[in-house]
Amino acid sequence: MKVGDLVKRQFNHARWKEAREQHKRLGYGIVLSKHIAGRPQHRCLNVFYPKVGESYDIAESLMEVVSELET
Repeated sequence: MKVGDLVKRQFNHARWKEAREQHKRLGYGIVLSKHIAGRPQHRCLNVFYPKVGESYDIAESLMEVVSELET
């Protein structure tokens, strides 16, 4: 995953119902930045969701790429 990629929440994990609800509410997002955060520390993304006009931080492992930014 890299900055500029179009992403969405993954549904293939224990909290899939929450993930589906979030995807329904937020739609697809664009990766704005990557960083390390949390306890234990893990890779995170800052994702902008045009549908709601807001950005959120989320663990990279909970997201999947829908379309890669071509450089």
